[in-house]
Amino acid sequence: MDHRYGVLAVTTLSTLMAAIDSTIVYLALPAMGETFHSGISYLTVVVTAYLISTTVMLVPAIEITKRIGNRNFYIIGFSLFTISSLVIALSFNILSVIVFRFTEGIGAGIMTSSDIPIILGAFRSGERGKAIGLNSIAWSIGTVTGPVLGGFLVAINWRYIFLINVPIGIAAIYTGFRIIRNDRPVKLPLKYRSAISMAAFIIPLILGIALINVYYIIIAAVIFPFFMYTQVKNPVIERKLLKNIKFSLITVASFLESFVFFSVLFALSLYFESDLGIGSVETGLLIMAYPLASIISSPIGGMLYDRYPNSEAIMAAGTLMECIPVIFIAIYLRFIPELLLIAGFGGSMFWAPSTTMITDAMGERYRVQANNSMFIMRDVGIIASISILPLFIMYFSRVNVGLGDIFVEKSMVDITAGISAYLLVTSMISLSSLIFIYEYHRRVRKSISNGAM
Repeated sequence: MDHRYGVLAVTTLSTLMAAIDSTIVYLALPAMGETFHSGISYLTVVVTAYLISTTVMLVPAIEITKRIGNRNFYIIGFSLFTISSLVIALSFNILSVIVFRFTEGIGAGIMTSSDIPIILGAFRSGERGKAIGLNSIAWSIGTVTGPVLGGFLVAINWRYIFLINVPIGIAAIYTGFRIIRNDRPVKLPLKYRSAISMAAFIIPLILGIALINVYYIIIAAVIFPFFMYTQVKNPVIERKLLKNIKFSLITVASFLESFVFFSVLFALSLYFESDLGIGSVETGLLIMAYPLASIISSPIGGMLYDRYPNSEAIMAAGTLMECIPVIFIAIYLRFIPELLLIAGFGGSMFWAPSTTMITDAMGERYRVQANNSMFIMRDVGIIASISILPLFIMYFSRVNVGLGDIFVEKSMVDITAGISAYLLVTSMISLSSLIFIYEYHRRVRKSISNGAM
């Protein structure tokens, strides 16, 4: 195999694994709850722990990569991911799963932040676009494969969804060490204070919300002033980016729109399996329509962005196409696969132009910083949206979210009211992104008018 395409194969594999693990765990949650007698609150933390650590790693990732080299950082990330997957598969309590799910997320964050620089270093300028495009497709394929593969593996034993990472990881680590060229280290100041303060604030806040524990929220409130002080001194998102109207308004719109992105898969997985008693395989096939539509519509959204100058209209149309079907699902809980197909199509209609606009907001010089900042904000939105589900289950369905009774012996507990309210609220939050899209459109039109005058 050509050296370049060997590098592409290894990095694409890591992207695929990280994508699969972001969705595959949803279908395992009821089985994990039954194994550990754990309720929805702790299972929600299993999901958010991975997302939190992946997001936090994006803050210092660029500087760490340059200090220790692309290959070394990548191998460290893949090793963490593989070892953590093994420990999770062998775990005997839910706390161990949460801790090593967090560690697994650190590995995934390192992998996803390292693979693009590695690809850029392996390919010539005229070939890089195609190589990165092939790598990006792996994320879409992974999100589709996750629910289906997860459904089949959970039907055997939920531990297999983590064990499958081990042999693949070992082979990829060995191959990556052999074929990825390591660049020269460059000493740069690390944003470790920003990353540590962000983790110190977000972790107790999310634990407090998901576990419905006021003490964690108090801890987060105490840490918040220190977090803000650190952000003033060493901001996660550079001030020059925040002052740019295109970057700031479209990033806020993306943050709000992300509330419905993964939350609909998370909520419906629990609804199908724990409420309706549908098996994991059938559940995976039912929710597959959402990520499948994303694969189809992603290139369409990109082509529309390239062809039509009014990108705000494309984003607004995508938001409406995603949120309105989810509102119908929330109200009626009928025709779910068909509505998910429309919603998934609309979601990618939004993501393609918004990603391009944010990344290119201040040109090539700030492209990497803008890209990482965008993913941080989107991930925070996804984390927040997933963490609030136990609140809705508790208050609207009157279910004790801290106990595992809902999953023990596959007893079907009615959580319909909580799921409906949750999907309705998250879709309405995502719809509010239209306010910021319109504000950007208004400012652009105003600047054009002033220029014409």
